[in-house]
Amino acid sequence: MINGNVNEFIDGLYYGDERIFMYKGQKFFVQGFSENGYSTIYLARWEPPCDDYIWVGKHPYGAYDVEAFLAAPIWDGRTFWEAEQEMEWVDD
Repeated sequence: MINGNVNEFIDGLYYGDERIFMYKGQKFFVQGFSENGYSTIYLARWEPPCDDYIWVGKHPYGAYDVEAFLAAPIWDGRTFWEAEQEMEWVDD
């Protein structure tokens, strides 16, 4: 991961922390949120904007399903771990 420690990036997801990052010129936002008995991870694309979430993962309260996020073929058919070398962690 460019401009950041990938392990720190992932560790924060287990707590629902917000993460903003770039991938191939696109800006993404990932965050966990707990409501209605579920802990949910939401992945949105901010630039270019899209009408809906790119990926949503729900899990019963108490744990965010980070492993499902990492294993999903979101990044041009690749998993997070296969594409993370091309991702840049940004603050805004």
